[in-house]
Amino acid sequence: MTQLRSGIPTGKTRVIGVDLFSREDYLVKDCDTTEEAFNLADETNKKRTGSMDDVYYVYDDTGEYLRGEEAVKELPNGLGVSP
Repeated sequence: MTQLRSGIPTGKTRVIGVDLFSREDYLVKDCDTTEEAFNLADETNKKRTGSMDDVYYVYDDTGEYLRGEEAVKELPNGLGVSP
């Protein structure tokens, strides 16, 4: 588990960004609700225009993966997302 997936405040849902070029992850926001986190991640992931653009992932307060770019994979420009 990465450092950013631990220590999430109880009751919060964390959005983590991943810079695919540098392979570094970073904290985007600890959200009050899962819906807020999903909306933030989905909106950012929808705006991706290249396969190396940052990707946002959502984790619950136990560090469990909840959602990522697969939620918006059906992008109109047909771009797939690099794992």
